Amino acid sequence: MSQSIYHRRHLYGILLNAGSALSFYFATFFVRLGAMHNEALSSQLFAFVRYVLGFFFALYLFRKASLPFRWKVPVPVYLRAIFNTLALLFFYESVATGEAATANVLNMTYPAFVALLAIPALKEIPDGKMIAVLAFSLSGIALYVFYPVYDTGSISRSDLWGIGSGLLAAVAILSLRGAAMQARAEEILLWMFAVGSLASFPLALNNVDQLLTASAGYVFASASLGVAGQWLLTRSYQYLSATAGSIVSSLRIPIALVAGFFLLQEVPGLSGVLGAAFIFTGNLFLALFRRSGKRE
Repeated sequence: MSQSIYHRRHLYGILLNAGSALSFYFATFFVRLGAMHNEALSSQLFAFVRYVLGFFFALYLFRKASLPFRWKVPVPVYLRAIFNTLALLFFYESVATGEAATANVLNMTYPAFVALLAIPALKEIPDGKMIAVLAFSLSGIALYVFYPVYDTGSISRSDLWGIGSGLLAAVAILSLRGAAMQARAEEILLWMFAVGSLASFPLALNNVDQLLTASAGYVFASASLGVAGQWLLTRSYQYLSATAGSIVSSLRIPIALVAGFFLLQEVPGLSGVLGAAFIFTGNLFLALFRRSGKRE
């Protein structure tokens, strides 16, 4: 492959990945708008419609790949589906009850939690550089979440939902490592969206009638953007390394802060800006050190 073709493919992958970061943020933007304009729109309804829409999309990909369906799949595939569902439910609840920017920043703490959980789960012992970066990322989380406690005297419930989403997303990512070695991506996606649809339906049942109101536009816009983000992210890794993809995906942090400020009038304090900067920088170094570790 010539250098010019390689660079074009790499640029295309970056654009796809950046598009996924935009799509994922604006999926939450509509969750926040919906919560502001209609309190009857539950976060669980947004999650349910996203999973149902995603299921039909994943089913199309599954059939297109001509894969045989199997009821019994490897355990990591189930774990990936379960923890992804929990992470999204926590994430959307954080968006609906707080600020979309804050929820997105806290959801993007998952790389730090992946590195932490990999120590006992995968026996990945961090070196001195990794420990320093983890401390840097965790200090950013503390600044973002715990520093405001000095002003209010209590921690925000929406922040707890956000931190929970990051932790659960980390478990989902670790599960994906095992799932990817035993199943095709189309099968993993199919089970993820199927389990998500079934798990979120009982939680959204009392609000399903809201899909017949004018507010349904928020729900379907959010679901469409969420599924589009998943597709763009998956496609981007055909042209990008995992390291490059992780770095570009972290753009969701500045996107959330800037868009939240201009579109939702979400004004972060100094601790919020510094905390987000620490988390963003920590994510970049975690991705870079992961790459250097593989080369050794």
